[in-house]
Amino acid sequence: MKRIGIYGGTFAPVHMGHIRAAEAFLEFWQPELLYVIPTCLPPHKQAVKGDDPFHRLAMTREAFASVSDRIVVSDYEIRGGSCSYTALTMAHFSGADVKLCFLCGTDMFLTLDTWFRAEDIFTLAEIALIRRENADDEAILIKKAEYEQVYGAKIHLIDAPVYEISSTELRRKIADGEDTESLILPEIADYIRRNRLYTE
Repeated sequence: MKRIGIYGGTFAPVHMGHIRAAEAFLEFWQPELLYVIPTCLPPHKQAVKGDDPFHRLAMTREAFASVSDRIVVSDYEIRGGSCSYTALTMAHFSGADVKLCFLCGTDMFLTLDTWFRAEDIFTLAEIALIRRENADDEAILIKKAEYEQVYGAKIHLIDAPVYEISSTELRRKIADGEDTESLILPEIADYIRRNRLYTE
């Protein structure tokens, strides 16, 4: 059985929190491959002004290029050219000889049951949660129990230190010219400057 991880998100922009989460997942779940999949148009988030999915894809590929040879940055959802639905992505990567695990953060985890074809997500994949440092553990445990009871879900809570970074706050810092050295890789900061991203 091939173990495949799925890590989706807007990655607007990709930052150290994303990288640390992926590293923790690789160590915890030991997949043969982890697909990092930037969304095209996220159905549950408002699009960032001036967003270009292909810039996000390029930055994500650059950021993960040297992290692990088990990580593959996929353009699957961006090539779809419309709203990205996790259930459909799971179905694409699933197979009789594949075990999937979906890596998500706290905000995603707490709302998974409201997503498109939520039941399919829990059926097709195990769920691995990377908590934010200020996460509401009680809410997480309540949802974990609910998902297990209602959907028969298999939930993993990964105990690992991660960066507490808000993408919204990071974009504001970039727009205001503030220091982001500890938040994003130098090559990503350079890419953002060269392409004048997140300047408003």
